[in-house]
Amino acid sequence: MSDIYLYDDVPVLRNILGIKDNKVLDLVEAEQSRANMMLLYEQGFEDFSPRGLCSIHRFLFGDIYEWAGEYRIINIEKRERLLAGRSVWYSNDEDIEKDLCTAFDQINEQQWSSLSREEFVSMLVRCFSRIWQVHPFREGNTRTVVMLMTFFVESHGYYMDQELMAASAGYVRDSFVMASLDQFSEYEHLEKILLDAVCEEPVSYDIASLTPEKQPQRQEVYQKYRYENYTPEPHYKREDD
Repeated sequence: MSDIYLYDDVPVLRNILGIKDNKVLDLVEAEQSRANMMLLYEQGFEDFSPRGLCSIHRFLFGDIYEWAGEYRIINIEKRERLLAGRSVWYSNDEDIEKDLCTAFDQINEQQWSSLSREEFVSMLVRCFSRIWQVHPFREGNTRTVVMLMTFFVESHGYYMDQELMAASAGYVRDSFVMASLDQFSEYEHLEKILLDAVCEEPVSYDIASLTPEKQPQRQEVYQKYRYENYTPEPHYKREDD
């Protein structure tokens, strides 16, 4: 079975705009999804369920892909430099719905209001990395999960430094990778950035408005997670599918 999400003549995702150049598609997708994130954030969101996850994906990528918001129907993998070219084991396509329900059940079982900020972040990492590992969509999973996580954080009285998460896209994705290795999972990398991103007070994005002593601290935080020349790798149809 071939990858039905790709054009027949070029290895590019079929898209509504008819773009057949991966670099152009990546650029357009990034700009459009970023704009849609801002629009969705202004509207607000409260549906923390598999259905809600699908609606976020559809909102972010519906201008680009006809299958936005729909679970993938093939198995996929992605070569990870952190894993020497191996892939995280994502859910099989027939198990996506079941695995997502299990992941969201874990979220609903927690007594979030009783947790300190540090405990909240620690549990957040463990719950949302399970959603990420399912990887229910053909592309756009990390941005969708981070968007859902942002709404979840702010629904519990905290504030998410969205600019930090966006500027640290490479670090964030690598952290999800390391948190999705089953019994070998390492959660501390994702915890580290979320402890900086999940704030108890509103985030100011104007460095000039900060006090002189806080300006270097803020800039240092942003540099700590920045990858130079980060270029996301595409997913591929899993060979054993």
